[in-house]
Amino acid sequence: MPRRSTRSRSRARTAPAKEAPKSPETPKVSKKKAATEEFDMQFSEGAAVMAKWPGSSLFFKATVRYVRDDDNEYDVEYENGTVYTIKAKDVYSQDSSVLKKSTQRARSRSRGRSPGRAKAAVKTKAEEPAKKAEDATDAPAKKAEKPAPKAVEKPKLKVETPTRMSARIAAKVTDAYSDDESEKVKLAPNPELPDARGRKKGWNLEWVYAILFMVIPPALLVTLHTLCNKGCKLEMPVFSKNVSTYWDPTSFLLTLGFCTAVDVLSFLPVGKVVNGRRMNGIVSLVLMMAAVPALIHFKVPISIVNEKYFTLMTSSILMTALGSVFTYIVAKWKGKHNLNPKGNTGNPLVDMFNGVEMNPTHMKMDWKLNTLRCSMLMLAMLNVLMVADNIVASGGKVAPQLILAAAFQIMFAADALFFEEYFSLSHDAMNTGFGWSLISSYSTFPFLPTLVTRYLLTATTPMAWYYLVAIGLLNAAGYIIYRSSETQRCEFAKNPSNPALAHLETLVGGGNRKLVVSGWAGLVRHPNYLGEILISWSWVMPAACSLGLSALVPYYLPTVTTILLLVRAHQINLKNKRKYGAAWTTYTEKVKYNIVPYVY
Repeated sequence: MPRRSTRSRSRARTAPAKEAPKSPETPKVSKKKAATEEFDMQFSEGAAVMAKWPGSSLFFKATVRYVRDDDNEYDVEYENGTVYTIKAKDVYSQDSSVLKKSTQRARSRSRGRSPGRAKAAVKTKAEEPAKKAEDATDAPAKKAEKPAPKAVEKPKLKVETPTRMSARIAAKVTDAYSDDESEKVKLAPNPELPDARGRKKGWNLEWVYAILFMVIPPALLVTLHTLCNKGCKLEMPVFSKNVSTYWDPTSFLLTLGFCTAVDVLSFLPVGKVVNGRRMNGIVSLVLMMAAVPALIHFKVPISIVNEKYFTLMTSSILMTALGSVFTYIVAKWKGKHNLNPKGNTGNPLVDMFNGVEMNPTHMKMDWKLNTLRCSMLMLAMLNVLMVADNIVASGGKVAPQLILAAAFQIMFAADALFFEEYFSLSHDAMNTGFGWSLISSYSTFPFLPTLVTRYLLTATTPMAWYYLVAIGLLNAAGYIIYRSSETQRCEFAKNPSNPALAHLETLVGGGNRKLVVSGWAGLVRHPNYLGEILISWSWVMPAACSLGLSALVPYYLPTVTTILLLVRAHQINLKNKRKYGAAWTTYTEKVKYNIVPYVY
């Protein structure tokens, strides 16, 4: 258990006229030593705790988002979504006996405001100076045989009684603490209120939002692939009414078996351990890709991937639904642990969509991390198997555009798996619950970029070599910008005191948070978004000559990616304004563009 700092328990005591003798039994601790005292880092990421609100003496329920061992601090998220960095000494377990004793002691000392007690206070008003003078004398003075001086005969000392309030009123009073160091005041989260943002828990219109986003993305994905079965032209789709078009037992078993294999490979004792998790995703990719030549040698029908591509996609959608229901049941069965504030509304549809838990770990597996691995491995293997089957079927002849498009996607998946330790610092890992929303985005993602790969299997227009070189340079530029800026961001988030980042210029904002204002961040505010946009457009460029101006469906992914990142950049700007305050204002005056220099 963390050690509590020693504090005096006296209240409203008057300083004595003479210096009171010091107690020989109380050791004197230097302030410097107390300030540097380290506390045990007993909580891990996702732990439910009671954390002190900065600038106050109030504790509220929170969830640990990041552990800063070197600084003896935690990044905690309160129930209203606010994230602060808190010292380890100010973070306790929700069932901590220390916290309970402190609460009980504070309640026992609170004064009532009943009329009876008010009368008693009036009766003892004359005796109050004498009683306070006695309290000002320490225990060693009382033990002395000499009679205590009559302090009541001397002029009365005027004592100011500190203003106190009941716990009921204190819970509704917020602290004047501002993130942006401006006129806006950050409200303290109050567990007794419905929500710090004023939203009440229970059944409300959020279930409509949940249903819409459970239906629209899968329906849109099915529509895109239905259109690409007829040339990828934008027209009114004609959906099949035959159930076998969407459901195939073999495809479902292949999808289930693939995800199971990913879970099994996560137990391989290779790769470094980060936050208790084995980082071996890239090893799983190498093993799977190495198995492809063996499959071809033993004449395993790898053409099944291309033949059942559509039902593999619908099986992934079905896996999303089953996985969301399963995780919802397991989270409810486990009880209150590692909860997601947005996924505990009491509405089953909303909770299933947002996810009850933030970072569930079952059977010694991190389900969020394994979902990322399954997505990236599926993206890579779909490309590898479809291209390999095309090479075998054509007798070794393959279009360079097809190789280029598939290579870009495989490299993207390999990068995500090689640097998967940074996933814990991503928005999905820190702020998104494990529910339908997150599972669907990962499980169906491989079937968006592979639209281009599958299109190039049947429609390939010759492309000049210099176009191919230009497309390769576009992808390389996007990857360099994305990877270098993302690595810089994640390494600084892990350890701002990292000597390798000492060359970066920083500004100190609200809560003593450091903001990087040089390097890639000195060019644009969100350089990693610029890299992602360039990468997504490079994926579709190899098919540009074949698509022309009529077959526009494959452009869906880069177009939507660009729009979403532009919106997210605006949202993060507002968040950073609250988080860093004046430092963010100074930074935006220096760096005026969000993503594209001199454009936006």
